[in-house]
Amino acid sequence: MTVRHLWLAAALLALLQPTGVSADLAETIEQAVDERKLLSAVVMTRSADQEEVLAFGSRQADEAEPPDSQTAYQIGSITKAFTHLLLAEMVQRGEVDYSTTLAEIFGNEFSFANPDVGAITLEALATHSSGLPRLPANLGATDLSDPYSSFDEAMLLQAVSSARALQPLGNHYGYSNFGAGLLGYLLGRIHGGGYQAAMTELVLAPLGMTRTGFAPEGAMASAFSGGETIPVWSFDALAGAGALWSDAQDLMRLATLAMNNDQWPLEQSIDAQRQMLDVRAGEFTLTPVWHTVETASGRVFWHNGATAGHRSFLGFRPETDESIVLLFSGDLDPTPLGMEWFGPQVSSEDEATDISDENFSRFLGQYQLTPTLGIGIFEQSSVLLAQVSGQTPAQLFPVGDQVFALHIADASLRFVEEDGSITAVELIQNGMVQRAERVADQAAVLAREETSLSADQLDAYVGEYQLGPATRFTIRQKDGRLEAQLTGQGSYPIYAKGEDVFFYKVVDAELHFQRDDNGVIVGLVLHQAGRELPAKRL
Repeated sequence: MTVRHLWLAAALLALLQPTGVSADLAETIEQAVDERKLLSAVVMTRSADQEEVLAFGSRQADEAEPPDSQTAYQIGSITKAFTHLLLAEMVQRGEVDYSTTLAEIFGNEFSFANPDVGAITLEALATHSSGLPRLPANLGATDLSDPYSSFDEAMLLQAVSSARALQPLGNHYGYSNFGAGLLGYLLGRIHGGGYQAAMTELVLAPLGMTRTGFAPEGAMASAFSGGETIPVWSFDALAGAGALWSDAQDLMRLATLAMNNDQWPLEQSIDAQRQMLDVRAGEFTLTPVWHTVETASGRVFWHNGATAGHRSFLGFRPETDESIVLLFSGDLDPTPLGMEWFGPQVSSEDEATDISDENFSRFLGQYQLTPTLGIGIFEQSSVLLAQVSGQTPAQLFPVGDQVFALHIADASLRFVEEDGSITAVELIQNGMVQRAERVADQAAVLAREETSLSADQLDAYVGEYQLGPATRFTIRQKDGRLEAQLTGQGSYPIYAKGEDVFFYKVVDAELHFQRDDNGVIVGLVLHQAGRELPAKRL
């Protein structure tokens, strides 16, 4: 999954004298490069017709050449903003309508396992309110280093036809790569030449974005995660969700054009793409194209993205004529940094409604699906969560009478009530219904208690542990607690259950550290979902 390279000392290159990038932002990025959370970064800002570019680190892990404003990064989900622009353009041209449904497009090509899926509109796909899960149920990536590459048209159509079988669909906001990828595919199909041709012809070419496309133009930044370079992702049928490459200069061009009515080259109007929709997504709201958030100096329009080793953020504020692009190669999230650059946010008077059932306490508990597989239902920050053994907790969305959808999977939970009490839950997935009896009033994950260990005791575990040929755990100490990071994933806290045994809270898993006869830690074993995977200390 990864290729080891010599780590080169990173240097900060100021292409222009810094005026718009705060010292705190630059310091945060420099520190991330020093700590190997980033291999490279490009920050570009624009304010009052003055542009500034700062570049950090090395474009490639085995060379000292720094990135610049034309270095290509995979922009991940910022691709969705382009897909939304394509939809708006095709609507303006009369080729399709926001209210066009999947059933109208597919006709008699196949039948829907859930007829409500056929009623999903293109607008619902664009606003992540279709009720489709985050990923198709049949994605089944065999190569985790490139999970979307083999998901082709036939698999996409099969996923659509079988989606949400036996389940209420719901219309809550749920960020969906499945939905966005499907939208791109449908637009390409209606256009006739496919998504790539439609995007290039109707959006990228008119915008003059010559270095934005489906492959890097010119020099590219290595994908980087867990302190190593890793393969970049490739896309087939789900290209509309995250396939595009771009650079800081091209993305800044988009932001500049999107703030200037006189220069906007697409047929759709700027006012239309900024129109607020009645869709709430947590702390932010949506337009037909952008996420938005209100700040003290005006509304910010933005989108972010992430693939295996690249992260990105694009935001602009028309009221102040300011915009920022952040492109990272590594694990640091640029979104909070981009938001901070625009200044303090203003809370909306129309706060997001708590989607949790006011009486959801009656659903809480542990449910036994099989002798080795359970489902824990618990509440956290006024949100109802479900955790299947060995998996991360997932938010539940009410979609029917005592029925809750799991957005991260094509699955729902239907609670069974007998004599006024919840006695079981039914897992609806893959067209099947499996019953899990309630065995405890508290989810097993909440019963875990942390043991306090000293900083010296924690230091003994710090290091790297080889799990596979190209996969390793990195254990660090931070703020009096250990963090564990698996290659290609984020860094998560682990909590001491006792000496040499630590547990996660974000996933039902434990790390058991091993010592030799002299008491020196020589390895660890990952315990998850009934499996035990050893990792030797490097």
